[in-house]
Amino acid sequence: MRKPMIGIIGKVQQPTEQDYWHHIDIVDEIRLMLHRSGANAIMLLPTQDTLSFNDNDVWDPTVLSEEELTDLYAQMDLCDGFVVQGGNVSCQYEIEIVKRAIAQDKPVLGICAGFNNILRALGTNIIEDETKAHSVYDINYRHPVTIVEGTKLHEFAGGTTLMVNSFHTMICPAENVTGYAKPSSFSEDGLVESIELENKTFVVGVKWHPEQMRDEPYAKALFQAFTDACR
Repeated sequence: MRKPMIGIIGKVQQPTEQDYWHHIDIVDEIRLMLHRSGANAIMLLPTQDTLSFNDNDVWDPTVLSEEELTDLYAQMDLCDGFVVQGGNVSCQYEIEIVKRAIAQDKPVLGICAGFNNILRALGTNIIEDETKAHSVYDINYRHPVTIVEGTKLHEFAGGTTLMVNSFHTMICPAENVTGYAKPSSFSEDGLVESIELENKTFVVGVKWHPEQMRDEPYAKALFQAFTDACR
């Protein structure tokens, strides 16, 4: 059986004063989860003639040219599905990839900032968490989310509650999802923790990082279901 080719969208890293180079990265834990699920993976790169990209995860006003979009789409044509990574920076090329993937009904898995960029591709947005209550930079920290029955996430999780990590600075009230996507889980304070599109083969976004819980059955099941949808 042919292994599906998954495009992991490269994430721009903010340059530091101590580094002469600009970096566009992938999270290797994501590649590993895809490999264990029976997929091959490549990194998709921006096509703009620049080293200066957006420097935050709030808003990127960049408008890609027709040539830049055409070159981006050529990379996409190599792939059966796409992972939109987490991170502190989001760029317009990520959103453009998600838009086209949804239009072509190619599977998309969005993680943390990838969740945000799925919503942006759909025409809505998220907001900054001024309380910082959901930014707990501790790999061992977990908080409960309640899963909506009848959703894809409910199938993966095998129950109605998950304990998940919380590394994010952007949050999503329910009203930001209504009319755009289906919420599939909520945090204790009523924020949307995951979304999906009901009329597509597989478009799922989660606010947490399942690649950092890769030994938990539900995380394995999530990546496996995504990979299977890409076949």
